Amino acid sequence: MDTGEGKFEQMQADDQKKLLERIKALESQYPDHGGWFREGEIIEIRGSTFRIQAVKPTGLRLKLLRRGKA
Repeated sequence: MDTGEGKFEQMQADDQKKLLERIKALESQYPDHGGWFREGEIIEIRGSTFRIQAVKPTGLRLKLLRRGKA
């Protein structure tokens, strides 16, 4: 999750219930947060398509994909 403070908050959970509890806690801790990002997710920026390869505390690593191959 983009905390809105220039860093990403990473999380993992063993099951769906713990994951939802952790999401709720983080969203209340960072009320001005941005988006949630997941490795493997396909995103579009300015007409180009990327796959998220890694989420690090202060950045995302993206791979540019061919058009029409997303």
